[in-house]
Amino acid sequence: MKVIAIANQKGGVGKTTTTWEIGSCLSSENKRVLVIDLDQQANLSDYVDSDPKKATIYDLLKADNAVEDALQHLDEFDFIAASEKLSKADKEFSAPEDIYLLKSLLEFVENDYDYVLVDSNPARNTLLNMCYIASDYILIPTECDAGSITGIDAIYGDLMKYRKLNWSNARVLGLILNKYEKTSMHTLAIETLQEKAKEMEMEPFIMTVRKSIKASESKLALQSMQKYNKYGNPAMDYRKIGAKIIEMTQEA
Repeated sequence: MKVIAIANQKGGVGKTTTTWEIGSCLSSENKRVLVIDLDQQANLSDYVDSDPKKATIYDLLKADNAVEDALQHLDEFDFIAASEKLSKADKEFSAPEDIYLLKSLLEFVENDYDYVLVDSNPARNTLLNMCYIASDYILIPTECDAGSITGIDAIYGDLMKYRKLNWSNARVLGLILNKYEKTSMHTLAIETLQEKAKEMEMEPFIMTVRKSIKASESKLALQSMQKYNKYGNPAMDYRKIGAKIIEMTQEA
């Protein structure tokens, strides 16, 4: 089982969409996929139309429920929903050993899935630290602006800190430039990503997802782009990313 956290410390970069679409793509390749919403905003939980009566990842981290109480078997993948109570994470999970809670939790399902995708929250806090510890790989989505790209440095810096402490073995798997267009700014952004990738321990792949109004429409329809507009540019781009993830993680 490979655990992949989708992370960027800046919000609004397509993190949740990336998690959803890659989960759908990996599932379409006959991979057993579990997706976890670890963002207190719970946007992904809303988009996939999750059952609000089920236990959430917060309940599992608090040890108030067993994993089977939270698992939801959706059409495209299995899912564990978020809760707004995650906003209290820094206070609720303040003991030093709590940083291992997510990793310990995933040990209960390690034989049940090929991939676990975690939609992390866009903040440097306890929940993101849990992702560094629990993950094998980090996938970083970004957009064509300085703040989004700077978020890559923050993620990588924190990750390397944990690696040096031998608390994490995670590596950056890929950098994804969302809402891509053929403009000089986007060309410059790709060049910047290439420079950053060369500085990383395991040089990650760099791929783009083209801009399309269909991405917003699919959310309103509560459908992934793989269902809503399978042959649209973003859907096809995400399938290429899914294939690349399988290729790179199977080689590891």
